[in-house]
Amino acid sequence: NMEDVNTLGSSQGWTYGTVDEQFLGKLRSSLKKVHWVGDKGKESLFKSLSKDKSCHPPRKPDVIVFPQSAEEVAHLIQTCAAAQIPVIPRGAGTGLEGGCIAYQGGVVCDTSDLKKIEIDKENMMVRVGAGVKKDELNAFLEPHGYFFGPDPSSNPSLGGMASTSGSGLSTLKYGTTRENIVSLVVVTAQGEILTTRCNVRKAATGYEITQLFIGAEGTLGVIVELVVKIRKIQEIRYAGLVSFPTVFSAASTVVTMMSSPLNSLVRCELLNGEMISATNIIYKTSLAAVPTLFLEFRGDTEAAILKDVADFEALAKANEGYDWTFTQDSQKFDEIWNARRGCYFASMKYRGPEPDLVYISDVCVPLSKLATCISYMENYFLSAGFPCLLCAHISDGNFHAMIPYKLPERARVMELEEKVILGIVEMGGVVSGEHGVGVGKIKLAEAEHGHVHMEVQRKIKRALDPHNIMNPQKVLHLPKDDHKAKL
Repeated sequence: NMEDVNTLGSSQGWTYGTVDEQFLGKLRSSLKKVHWVGDKGKESLFKSLSKDKSCHPPRKPDVIVFPQSAEEVAHLIQTCAAAQIPVIPRGAGTGLEGGCIAYQGGVVCDTSDLKKIEIDKENMMVRVGAGVKKDELNAFLEPHGYFFGPDPSSNPSLGGMASTSGSGLSTLKYGTTRENIVSLVVVTAQGEILTTRCNVRKAATGYEITQLFIGAEGTLGVIVELVVKIRKIQEIRYAGLVSFPTVFSAASTVVTMMSSPLNSLVRCELLNGEMISATNIIYKTSLAAVPTLFLEFRGDTEAAILKDVADFEALAKANEGYDWTFTQDSQKFDEIWNARRGCYFASMKYRGPEPDLVYISDVCVPLSKLATCISYMENYFLSAGFPCLLCAHISDGNFHAMIPYKLPERARVMELEEKVILGIVEMGGVVSGEHGVGVGKIKLAEAEHGHVHMEVQRKIKRALDPHNIMNPQKVLHLPKDDHKAKL
């Protein structure tokens, strides 16, 4: 799909240096693990790191590096800045918007070797390298009796989670990644190592630099280390399923519940009937193919959990909920959540054994508009002749429509995407709740924010990365000629 690659690879007037022997020599003099695209035996590495988990076309970088420290990242960026070579930060590669694909060429900075973990029990914090994955962190914390709250399905790296402010299944109780980060260590576009703040619970001394880098998707610098909040593990847990006749009635139940949230409810997820069918096939489950809420309750006392369960059941029945299932069985519990976590991959084979490409939306809407918006999106794609597989972090107002398609159908799907999401924006929603912008949602993000807002973002980008080497042409369009005209 070269047309897509060429469009996504547009430099918008910026010119970059050439990766030559001199440049490679400088990199290899200061970094231990440097790989050039012309090196023998590295074809599979470059193929793997030419893409993420999205439907966006791949593009091989010129160089891949695996830094071992913040100092190595600093040397990398100083070398790239001097040569005007783009730097594309990468975590676990689980993104869904092409944010770590090297469409401008240059150097992919893979942070997966940054594996530091240091627990601070007294302050209930942990210092982690950007390459530590969510499940790795929780495996380390569990013997100490702690865990990290945000829970994306894809097991991303902590650096990647910060770069998009990912959230996942437990935002209802624990918040997004943004709310769980205390401080960052970032290497700037000039190759300087910056600590964004002290590790305290609150600070009011100047601009909130930490939040500026969260959600920036590597366009302002490379996150190399994080200090995040941790929580005590609550041992008692229950899982529940409740079926509904329509997506609207399920969403209405959650909207009502959110006006008086249940303290022990950690997860509240919605799958529509088509998504249940898809996960049944892949995960060999036998759930009824109807709109279903997936629930998890956690607490310190069984009595408190059971009260919340009874309150939720009453709300569900008032909104036509039926076929309530409730379990403490750990095997059944894990089967339920594995099916929910596997929605994206289940969607690929919904239409047959040959995997489809999958478009995935990530809108987030006000709770007051939730039932209307989610029904609107489902009906929009269905009326256009595409299956619409829905999974939703429903208590956050954040939902994903997964649309399987073949490559010849791509233009039609993208046309439908633009129309339906602009409709969601008109109803007060946002383009992305957790996946970020990458390359896939730049145009839609501009429509969401408007000209004045986007110009502020562009001014920040130009100030911190004046040569546009940090993950260029991601998150926002940054024409070079437009900058010259304004000067």
